[in-house]
Amino acid sequence: MTATIIRPLTGRIQIHGLRAPRDKEVSNKIMFKNAAGRGIRPTRVPADEGQPYWKGYWTVSREHLTDIAETIAIRDGQVLIEMHYSPTEKCDDRCQKAKGDDCTCSCEGEHHGKAQQASWLAVGETTLVRGSGPRIVTRILEREQAEADSHARVLEMIRKMNGQ
Repeated sequence: MTATIIRPLTGRIQIHGLRAPRDKEVSNKIMFKNAAGRGIRPTRVPADEGQPYWKGYWTVSREHLTDIAETIAIRDGQVLIEMHYSPTEKCDDRCQKAKGDDCTCSCEGEHHGKAQQASWLAVGETTLVRGSGPRIVTRILEREQAEADSHARVLEMIRKMNGQ
């Protein structure tokens, strides 16, 4: 079973179907803290009454999505990421110039932080529009990609610390 991370439009991300640690692996709570820092506060939401324990899930702050997804993919081989986007939240300059990876607007993350307009139609100075219905986009993050992304982020941090 592949773990699924759900990033709703608002609120904490949810991690469903996360397997129990094996052999000498640390607990899932410690795994989250190792991935995102000691300041993270993972919360276990228990399964409904009468349901098996594994039907429960974890929640963590939205800002930790990338760290948690990479860590799960590296440990388990892959993770499914379900990201919810709002068709009424229009993509604009604030999205395109944003820092971080938390995009919920109608561009579905395609233009987030990239300052690209592609096929979007500029309306006014900051607003871009495109017609679409409600969207839930599912992506799979594989171990190899997670390792490469994690390595690239570490190198970028080192370059910034060295003033390059």
